[in-house]
Amino acid sequence: MKAGKIVLVLGMGLFCTLAAINNSLTIHGTFNAVKSAVDMQGTFKVPALMWRAFENPLYIWMAAIGIIACEAVAGVICLWGAARMWAARSSAAAFNDAKSTAILGLSIAAALYLVGFQAIAGEWFMLWQNRESHTLDEAFRDFGLTLLTMLWVRTSDE
Repeated sequence: MKAGKIVLVLGMGLFCTLAAINNSLTIHGTFNAVKSAVDMQGTFKVPALMWRAFENPLYIWMAAIGIIACEAVAGVICLWGAARMWAARSSAAAFNDAKSTAILGLSIAAALYLVGFQAIAGEWFMLWQNRESHTLDEAFRDFGLTLLTMLWVRTSDE
């Protein structure tokens, strides 16, 4: 069980780190993806909600860089957590203690997918109305994988 938990945390660490790297290497694509969410052009354009939309490039860049930073921090902390768990695998007490780092990284990733994508992009900016975007489906998948990993890692090891 310990090895499986380590591998899953390592996997989430790699996933988040690679997402940060890929989003950095394709920064203009990342910018455009954020822009397509916050300008709300793919929505039903209900006047009562369109006041939320914005096109200020400074804010869009801040959001894009914030997403990348969140992914990078979550990834590095998960990788660090996996390394701590690996080093502590011979002692149940030390292993259970080492999981706190992994859980922190997983929590940051889960918060990004739930708060950043589902709540803010999905509901505030009504991204769910944009049929051309698959962002929310992917974010839900990532949130689910992160949460399932976290729930399993949190189980006690003897």
